[in-house]
Amino acid sequence: MELNTNRHKFIQLIIFTLFFTSVISFSYAQTFNPNIHIDYNNNLLTLSTKKADLKNVLLKLSEKTGIYVRFPNSLKKQITTKMADVSLKEALSKILKGMNHAIVYSGSKKNRTVVSEVFVYMKPSRSIISRRSTSLNRQLSARIKSYERRLESLNEKLSQLDNNSRQGKRYLRKIKSYQNIIKRLKKRIR
Repeated sequence: MELNTNRHKFIQLIIFTLFFTSVISFSYAQTFNPNIHIDYNNNLLTLSTKKADLKNVLLKLSEKTGIYVRFPNSLKKQITTKMADVSLKEALSKILKGMNHAIVYSGSKKNRTVVSEVFVYMKPSRSIISRRSTSLNRQLSARIKSYERRLESLNEKLSQLDNNSRQGKRYLRKIKSYQNIIKRLKKRIR
């Protein structure tokens, strides 16, 4: 029985060791990218990338320069660039050209502004916006039809009453209210 328990513990140890070595090697493979070369000396940046993932480039820039970078997990862009002895601000502007981004500056060092943070945002696709507006138009149209049915019902009830009676006046007020609501909803669709 004791032999069986020792064997079981030994197998667990081997599995545990294999698991963690694979995790460590996988994480190293994720961070190591031979297609990215960055040097940062005397506030000047030399950058060379070839079909490198933008996320990896930003992370490597963060390591070398000490800036804070933030980007969405869904960011998928590869870049190829080569620049030498440029400022960090200029390099970031070139790398992130055509993308929604914000560069945050902290105080200044020797009369120079210093980049402290970079945020990259995804642009919303037009198809999502158009689907939203189409969905909204459908909802508004459904509400208009509902108010038109109510209006029709009130007009039928009013035709059986005297317009000057209390009930007739109440129906007239509701009819006017529904007409105004329908008018406003139709304006929102346009």
